[in-house]
Amino acid sequence: MAAVFGLIFAASLIFFGYRVYTKPAYEAHEKEQARILAVSTVMLLAERTAEEPGIWDKFSDIDTELMIDHMKIRENWVVKVFIAKKDGHVEVTSSAASGWNSRSPQSSAFSAKIFSDGRMVFDGEAPAEIPSGKAEPSEKVHTFRFPDEMKKVPAQIIAEEYLLTDDEGREFFILKTPSAKTGTTGQ
Repeated sequence: MAAVFGLIFAASLIFFGYRVYTKPAYEAHEKEQARILAVSTVMLLAERTAEEPGIWDKFSDIDTELMIDHMKIRENWVVKVFIAKKDGHVEVTSSAASGWNSRSPQSSAFSAKIFSDGRMVFDGEAPAEIPSGKAEPSEKVHTFRFPDEMKKVPAQIIAEEYLLTDDEGREFFILKTPSAKTGTTGQ
């Protein structure tokens, strides 16, 4: 009986040691995931604006906040966008934060001006790009909504999760316009 408890104790020490040893790499990946998710959301909104240049005129408020339900997105990430209508463009701030089950919560935010042709101008000096690699659609589709779920969104903005494997073999998920085979039925 003592041997069983000894094995359990040894296994727990190994597990704890492994978690401590891998924490820096986990934190770096989580931070990069937050950055990539926030940037991909801005790019998604720019693409949607190019498809429908008057989309933001459908929103009655000058300032609009939209989000994706964190209970439906991979790993409970929180994705929010704040859109401010300006003369000739909209200013978008996209934020992504790791979910409640993260070992080391990370977040990132990016701001950009999006013009009616879909052109983007990012604010700040942080790199606003997504690493190159192969992106595969997951067929998991989300619809942006207001924080108040009862309020109807005047224009549907749909995003699909894609699994991006970068050139170094790291995996991230990004949001993009739904693939043709997925369609535009939001979940």
